[in-house]
Amino acid sequence: MVRSHLPAVLFDLGDVLVHLRFDRGAATLRRLAVDPDLAIDAARTFLGEHALAYNAGQVTPQDFVRGLARAVGQPETPQGLQACSEAWCDIFDPWPEMQSLAHEVLDAGHPAWLLSNTDPLHFAYLHERTPVLSRLTGLCLSYELRLAKPDPEYFRSALERVGLPATDALFIDDRPDNVAAARGMGLRSHLHTGDVAAVRTFLTDHGVRLA
Repeated sequence: MVRSHLPAVLFDLGDVLVHLRFDRGAATLRRLAVDPDLAIDAARTFLGEHALAYNAGQVTPQDFVRGLARAVGQPETPQGLQACSEAWCDIFDPWPEMQSLAHEVLDAGHPAWLLSNTDPLHFAYLHERTPVLSRLTGLCLSYELRLAKPDPEYFRSALERVGLPATDALFIDDRPDNVAAARGMGLRSHLHTGDVAAVRTFLTDHGVRLA
C-alpha cells in the first residue's frame, strides 16, 4: 500500500541532538561542595533516588534543586539554589551535525518530533540554545506525559500525540533499552552510537528524503 504521507522522524534529545557531558556536570558540583568526595557520592545517591521521578513529572523543579543543594552541602539561599540549577544544566554541548540533520528532515517536509526523558530545567535551558527545537513538529516530553522511556506506556502516549501508527514513524535513541522498548511497540528504531552517517542511512533506507 502506498502511503499518502511522509514518515515521521522521532528524535531523542541527549546524545542524539546534543552531546551529554556528565563529567563536566560532576566537576561543577564538586566545585560547589564543601566536601567534594562526600558530596559527589551524596549527589549520586540523590539522583539515583529522584532523577527518574523528576523526569516523570513527579517532583517539582524547586524541590529537585533543593534536594540537590542539600546533597552537595550548598545553602538553600537564592544564590546557592541558582548555582545548583546551573550545575545541573552544565552537561550539554551542541551537536551541529545532528541538528543539521533534523533541519534537513523538516526541510524535506517530514514531521519531526522530540521524544525525550527530560525535565523542565534541562528543556528550558536547551530550548534557548538549540534553535531546531523550536522548529520541531511537536514534543513528547517525559515530565509532561508523566511517563518515561522505556515504559511502553510512554511510547503509546507519544504515538497518540504524534497521531500516526508506529509503522509510519522512525525512532532514534542512544539507549539500547529505549530502542528495544520502541521496537516492541512496532517502531522502526535506530540505536545511535555517535555515527551520524549511520543515522542518515537508516532514515534514507526507510523513505526519508534528505538533501
